[in-house]
Amino acid sequence: MDMNEIKLNVIVMADKACEIMNLIEDGFIKNKMDFLTVAMQEEGEINRMERVLTDSIMAIAKSSADKRELSALSQIVEMLERIGDEATGLVERIEVKVHEKLLFKEDAVKEFNETYSTAKASVRMMREYLRSKDAGLKEEIVNNSLRVKELVERYRTEHADRLVRGDCTPMEANMYFDMLDFTGNIARHSSSIAKLG
Repeated sequence: MDMNEIKLNVIVMADKACEIMNLIEDGFIKNKMDFLTVAMQEEGEINRMERVLTDSIMAIAKSSADKRELSALSQIVEMLERIGDEATGLVERIEVKVHEKLLFKEDAVKEFNETYSTAKASVRMMREYLRSKDAGLKEEIVNNSLRVKELVERYRTEHADRLVRGDCTPMEANMYFDMLDFTGNIARHSSSIAKLG
C-alpha cells in the first residue's frame, strides 16, 4: 500500500467512526441493541484497518525520507482506533443500561444527548478536515472538543448532585459518568487528530 492509499484508508476509518457515532446515538435513544451490534462490527473493522495501515506505514518508513508525515499518519490511525475503543466502552455501558432496565432522569438524558451531539460534531468535522485540510475547520474542531470537555465536567457535577439527593442509584450514576467520560474522550481524540493533520 502506498502513501496515497494509506491516506484514503484513513478517511475510510474516519467514515466508520462517524457511522459508529450515528449507530450509538440510535441505540441509546431507541434503546435497541441492533444498532449497538452493528456499531461493534464497524469498530472491529476499524481495529482491522488499524493493524493493516500500521503495517503499511512501517513498511514505507523503511525506505522513506519523510518520517515526519509517516509519524503523523501513524498517530492519526492509532487515534482513530482509540475512538473505536472509546465507542466500545460507550456501547458496553448502554448495553448494561438496556439489560438492567436502568432509566436516566429526563435531565440526565438531555445533558447526555447535548454532550454526545457536540462530540459527534467533533468526529464529523474531523472527518471533513482529513478530506479538506481546511485550517478554519481545524480550529473549530479544537474549540468544539473544548466545549465537550466543559459539558462533561459540568454534567458530571450536576449528576453527582442528583446522586447525593437520591434522585438516582449508584449504578445509574456510574453508567452515566462512564458514558460522559467515553464521549469526552472521543471528542478529545478528534481534536488530537486535527492538530496532527
